[in-house]
Amino acid sequence: MNEIAIPNKTAAARSGFTSYSLKVLALLLMTLDHIYYYLGGGILPVPHIFTLLGRISAPLFLFAMAEGFSHTHDRKAYLKRLYIASVLMSVGNGLVNAFLPHPGGAMVINGMFATLFLVGLYIWAIELLIEGGKERKWKKAGAAFVMLLVPVFSGIAVILFMGNMAELSPVGRIAFQAMYTLIPSPVFVEGSVFWVVLGIGFYFLRNKKIRLSVFYVLMSGFFFFSAAGAGLTYENLFILNDQWFMILSLPFILLYNGQRGRKMKYFFYVYYPLHVYLLVILARIVA
Repeated sequence: MNEIAIPNKTAAARSGFTSYSLKVLALLLMTLDHIYYYLGGGILPVPHIFTLLGRISAPLFLFAMAEGFSHTHDRKAYLKRLYIASVLMSVGNGLVNAFLPHPGGAMVINGMFATLFLVGLYIWAIELLIEGGKERKWKKAGAAFVMLLVPVFSGIAVILFMGNMAELSPVGRIAFQAMYTLIPSPVFVEGSVFWVVLGIGFYFLRNKKIRLSVFYVLMSGFFFFSAAGAGLTYENLFILNDQWFMILSLPFILLYNGQRGRKMKYFFYVYYPLHVYLLVILARIVA
């Protein structure tokens, strides 16, 4: 028996967070974080609490994505949207960095679409691998291995390219950029391997509140104790190494009521890159 039952519609309407409301909360906190990143640092007096609250947003997006992926009727279309969005934003980031550089030197490297895409791809691959093994369908298991390994090999290739950047020809540099953009790697996506593992964990522990909570506390604790190892100081824990603040996402996740709520299928795809680029332009105006 699952450790948590999905509430009925009447109860869900009265209490808890829907997937929609979790995404809206994550959007708001993400925006605060980006305001601090792009407008703080001497451009405007943005309080540091903005970026601390921003640590809550990524886990909420990952949780909502895992829930959405478990209910979607068309996984290919779901991943296709995330993949196209990741490629377009990677190109957009490059254009902004080249032609509208941030006055404080901040680089636009936001790429949560690629992270979410990899989470979905790996969830699907893991399930295919398990099914292929149980059913002794080795073609299915082989396809799963390809899905798992291609992003890893892409990351290795990117690392090799980066180690020889000075020697690369113009064609080699184009190949490097194409590899980086078109084949997301768990090493180089936003949040790196950690976010990918977190998203996969959310999926396979869904509807199991206790196990999910233990998993999440351990993941958050990894950051806290890594930071604490460098000294229990305010600067170290709250400024230099503040990712452990993501632990504050857990209450919102536990209050998820199992309902989707209102649709926002394309809003995030537009809002995410648009608000980042507008903040860069605003920084250039007020700097």
